[in-house]
Amino acid sequence: MKNKAYIYFDEFGNAFLDTESKLGTPSHFIYTAVVIDEKDIEKAKDLRQSISNQFRQGSPIKSSKLNIEKRLKIISEFKKIDFGVFSLVIDKRKIDNKNLEDKTVFYKFFQRIFLTQFVERYESFEIYFDKIGEEKFRESLRNYIGKRVFQPTLFQPDRVYKIADDKYEEPLIQMADFFSGCVGKIYCSSHKDKNANEIFNEINDRLFVDFYPYETSNYLGKYNKDIDISDKNVGKLCVKIVLDYLQSDKATIEETELLKHLLLIYKTDPYRLSESYELVNVLTRVNKKSSIENLRELISSLRYKGIIIVSIEGKYGYKIPNKKNDLIGFYNRYLKSIIPMLTKMSIANNQIRKEYFDIDIFKENENLDLIQKFINIMEFSKIE
Repeated sequence: MKNKAYIYFDEFGNAFLDTESKLGTPSHFIYTAVVIDEKDIEKAKDLRQSISNQFRQGSPIKSSKLNIEKRLKIISEFKKIDFGVFSLVIDKRKIDNKNLEDKTVFYKFFQRIFLTQFVERYESFEIYFDKIGEEKFRESLRNYIGKRVFQPTLFQPDRVYKIADDKYEEPLIQMADFFSGCVGKIYCSSHKDKNANEIFNEINDRLFVDFYPYETSNYLGKYNKDIDISDKNVGKLCVKIVLDYLQSDKATIEETELLKHLLLIYKTDPYRLSESYELVNVLTRVNKKSSIENLRELISSLRYKGIIIVSIEGKYGYKIPNKKNDLIGFYNRYLKSIIPMLTKMSIANNQIRKEYFDIDIFKENENLDLIQKFINIMEFSKIE
């Protein structure tokens, strides 16, 4: 972008990594940036004031103070101007770096990761973060970002990083607070909102998300890798199967909750797998006794009903397939279990027949005759 960018940051959650011991601790920490071109900055300021007057009687726009009706209306109002919403969703449960248990280190580390992308993208910018912590902490943060992320130079003098109050000094930070709260209600599994899908649908055309720890997602951009037509057809069909099932009267409350979450992740990044504990957190909204075992039973039941949910060989988690290789990986995962099982049964049966040739468990039992046929095919095809 050649025009100057105004970038407003806020966060959702906290830096406390122990998500288990303290009730209500968010499972995720989310940084969100709202990016506005300088040509739209005055419009944005006027619009924020108008929204504040209309929905908050002139008070600051705080995401935590809004019900779903007001939230959706405010999103619609903000979309009268051009802007982008960029988020980094950090799963604190996956962080095993002890250094990040220190709040100062945590903030510096993730601000550097997040800010670097904007420094590379924009030549000229003003970055505003909401005030957090004591002045000593804020000064340490400013110094760190100035040294490690960017410094104004003779060739790029117009680069500013400020920590400001969102009420008096830089009210547009309220816009970042609002959208950070929206993103938190969608992606923070411990605090996921029952209206997450509605919120997502309203902001999706402005939203760019990545997840930490990084997986296969495309940072600060929707995944746009070219895929062939057969891959596209696989994705469309698998999504259609899920949507058709959700629109029927057959889906249980738990099935609905699970499938809506998998659809939401598919729309965000179709290459991302949702891990078991993340899905269990989602299910606890409708069933407090949900567990990993319950989740496996639920997914197994859905597969028997024709819903295609894959888990891929060598990876953890579940997803709606978006390409043929997802299905190949899924089938291979089963194949690597089936072949050893058949081999072990064949070895056991042959051991018995070495001593007692007239005993053939497979042939004596009608239900097991099919196993011998599978073993014959496996041996004939030399499958290992």
